[in-house]
Amino acid sequence: MSRAVTVAALCIFCCCWAVAGQPARGRFPWERVKNFKASDFKDSFLDSVAGMLEVVPCYGHCKETVAACLKKDTKHTTAARLARDVLMLMEQGAEKEKVLDWVDKRKRMAHPTETHTFNLSELTPLGPAKAKVLIVEFADFQCPFCAEVAPMLKRIISESAGSACLYFKQFPIKGHPMALPASKACVAADKFGKFWEYCGKLFEHRLNLSESTLLEIAVECGIDKDAFVKQMDLDEVINRIADEKMEGLRARIHGTPTLFINGKEVLLQPTSRLIHDRIEEELDILNEKD
Repeated sequence: MSRAVTVAALCIFCCCWAVAGQPARGRFPWERVKNFKASDFKDSFLDSVAGMLEVVPCYGHCKETVAACLKKDTKHTTAARLARDVLMLMEQGAEKEKVLDWVDKRKRMAHPTETHTFNLSELTPLGPAKAKVLIVEFADFQCPFCAEVAPMLKRIISESAGSACLYFKQFPIKGHPMALPASKACVAADKFGKFWEYCGKLFEHRLNLSESTLLEIAVECGIDKDAFVKQMDLDEVINRIADEKMEGLRARIHGTPTLFINGKEVLLQPTSRLIHDRIEEELDILNEKD
């Protein structure tokens, strides 16, 4: 073999090695993933994530793998959203089965086979009623998880800049003895224009929802005590609670809190990041960018 051929072959080998040995952060389009810095992670970990994204299916406008969709120059956001989720899951030690289950639930939340319609005509929304994203929550005032979610949802609506609003549905659970009286008090407060103020305080007092506490909260909210008691006893109050719980049962709710975003049930734990992200995803779907 001539020296010239040997040198040429060596150059080709070196070029190929340089591409193959290029860090994962340099050859995978991580720049398309929001709120993410490739430099924060080891190359070996990014290689593992990239490998997982080669087999994780995308959804929305892209029907290929997340990796294949992410490598395209496209306005659609689903691949980048899923890439971030997969990276975070793998950072927590999730195996392939858990990753695929998460992605499947995300797909069924964004593009379910069934959506639900609820009667919102008589309810007071938190946020603009004409918002593009409507969140409906079914909750129980003695539920500890509902108490955790309540201030989070209030904050998310405030941060949504008018793109989302929240509706609250009563779903008192039979095993919680003060859940029904608390729901009656909450509905009664709506007649005095104090729905969200009053109901927020119910969660703060969920460990002591006695009759006297319900009346004390009403006074704190500036509601006349006698008028409040009369309102709580009206048939229309208990009828509204019964109707709302029946709506929840028809939607196959088994526990609280249960959230629906534009009629689509939230199938994963309702964290602040997930709800923010689902709002963004719904806006993308409406704008055909998903």
